[in-house]
Amino acid sequence: MGSLQDQMNGWVGSDIYDKLKEDIISLKLKPGQMISENSVAGEYGVSRTPIKNAFLRLKGEKYIEIIPQKGSYVTLLDMNFIKDIIYMRAVLEYDMHCSIVKQDLTESVCQILEENLARQSEVIHSARLSPTTFYEVDSLFHLALFKAAGRERMWDIIQDCQVYYARFRLLDTLLTQRYEELYSEHVEIFNALKSKDLPKIKSNVFDHLHGNLKALSNKIENEYREYFLK
Repeated sequence: MGSLQDQMNGWVGSDIYDKLKEDIISLKLKPGQMISENSVAGEYGVSRTPIKNAFLRLKGEKYIEIIPQKGSYVTLLDMNFIKDIIYMRAVLEYDMHCSIVKQDLTESVCQILEENLARQSEVIHSARLSPTTFYEVDSLFHLALFKAAGRERMWDIIQDCQVYYARFRLLDTLLTQRYEELYSEHVEIFNALKSKDLPKIKSNVFDHLHGNLKALSNKIENEYREYFLK
């Protein structure tokens, strides 16, 4: 068993790791931004030991890269990876929606989705609206559909890709602030499910999941190109 100091360092390092990871995903720490062990240690008032441990965990999960003799940087977004994830999600979610239609949309699932849509509308019109708060309720809408199709584990796999994909989704929401548009698309998906309109479901799902690529294309190629791998 390690010393009390080692245990304290482990606890502090885990806590700092969680906070840094949250800041990276929420884009408070921007892609390509330099972060140093010294500055983080000073911010939290701890030694460099727990900070080093937190940095190594983040490096292992590709949230940061550590370049010898240069420093540590938040990883850039991989556009090719993001496009592959979006394509995978579109194919998977359409197949999943087809399964839900075959099984029939149960009353309990309808209620969960309706409550979520009401929550989305509430968040949009709230003074506390932010890309992060909308992202959370948006994600819960899709999670409910994955659960309804018995594909919750697939949702967990997609969440493992948040090092690139979640940051891209938040960048979309942050830059475009198209909350009403996303909410309307969710409503259309729900209505198509209820009416069992498979062609409409397919077009809605593909348009919804590819919408951020269209909305951000100009910004990605111009003022935010430094956020992405060349």
